[in-house]
This record gives sequence, structure tokens and C-alpha cells, in this order.
Amino acid sequence: MAFFYFSKIFWALVQPLTFCAIGIFLGLLAWRKTWGRVSLRLAAGLFLLLGFLPIGPNLLFYLENTYQLPRLLPHDIDGMIVLGGVVESAQSAKFGQPQVNERAERIFEMIKLGHLYPNAKIIFSGGDGQIKQSGIGEGKIVRALLKDIGFNADRVIFENQSKNTYENYLFSQKLVNPREGERWILVTSAFHLPRAVAIFESHGWSVIPYPAGYLSDGGYHFWPNFDVLDNFYQLHVATKEIVGIIGYSLSGKIKS
Repeated sequence: MAFFYFSKIFWALVQPLTFCAIGIFLGLLAWRKTWGRVSLRLAAGLFLLLGFLPIGPNLLFYLENTYQLPRLLPHDIDGMIVLGGVVESAQSAKFGQPQVNERAERIFEMIKLGHLYPNAKIIFSGGDGQIKQSGIGEGKIVRALLKDIGFNADRVIFENQSKNTYENYLFSQKLVNPREGERWILVTSAFHLPRAVAIFESHGWSVIPYPAGYLSDGGYHFWPNFDVLDNFYQLHVATKEIVGIIGYSLSGKIKS
């Protein structure tokens, strides 16, 4: 629990746009002092660098290109684990209908694989990963969504306790106790697969990586552009994953 709160607070302070804003604010606040002027110039320069250069898109493409969509899937599998984070729990509760986000492809691929493997176990792993809890678990919302679109939600084992990717592994493993030699597909967004696969496999659960959804445009870029908002958004996503991999490795959640 301490790791969960620390990671949320740490990320809130070091995410790129917030980091630049803090530097600019401190610089303006202490403009008359040398360190204040240095802080302002460095933060403003960093903002321009990250905003106009395709650093974020290139980092994100690197992550998303780590695992390719399998060209040939096994004839049969034992099950699949689909990681949560696909719905906005607080908004769903407020408006009375499932509110999905840019990770909703995980649900679509789960349904496709569910039809392809009618006898496979399906685990949907996702609780509430926000510090301020919504009071409604993601599994409950996804169950309602699946019923609305005609998929048999009773096939799905809903893991509702996890707050982060490590707990996705931990609580899913306790639910099904996978045996050596079993074949499991791990479904999550392409950018998230490097961290997720590293967690599962470093703890002995061999999985078949299955990317569901991409945020990059599928290539590297080498020239500045004026899409500052998208550059920062993609940088935000990529940096969060890289920081997560480093943090999980240092804390032993990803074993070397």
C-alpha cells in the first residue's frame, strides 16, 4: 500500500508537464535571485524542447514496438489475462453508463479472443487505481458493458482488488494458480506490454504478449513539429511506463 501511494505522489510531481510548470513557477517566484532565473530558463527551455521535438512520440513508439501482434496464435490456450484501466470508474458511476477511455481496445481484443478460444479461461484484472476511490470497481462496470454488447460476462473471472500492474499479476495468479507449461495470453495496450510482461515472466508466469491498441503512429520522427499537446501527451504516457519499469525493478517487483 505504501508503494502505491508513494508511486502516485512521485509521478504527480515528476511528470514532464508538471515538472516544467513547477520550474517556471519557482523561477517567477524567485526571479530576483540567481537560482530563480536559472530555474525559469531551464524549465522554459525544457518545455520548448519537449513540446516541439518528437521525443515523446519516439519513446512511445519504442515501447509499442517491443512486442508485435502475433502472426500465428496457438491452436488452443489455457486462458487469457486482460489488464484493466479501460473505463473511468468515477464518471461511469456519476453518469450511470460505462465510460471507456483510449485503452478500450483491450476489451475489444478480449471479446475477439474469447470467440476464438471458447473454452479458455478469461481473467479481467482491474480494481481502482486512483488515490481517491470511486466506490465502484472496474470489474462491475466492465461486466455491465459486456452484457450490453451481448458477450457472455459469466465466462469472465473478474479480479477487482488490483491497483497497479504488479497487483494485476499477484491477484490473478492467486485466482487461477497457473501451472508450468500452460499457455496464457496477456492482453494490454502495446505501450504497457514491456512492463506487464516483465512482471509476469520474472515471477515465473510465462505469457504470450498480445498488444491491444496503439497510441503512436507506428514510426520514428526526426523533425520538430507544432503539435505540442500531443507531443506532451505521448511523452507523458511513455515516461510513466519507463519510470514504472525503473521503480518496479528497484523495488523487486520486476526481478532481474
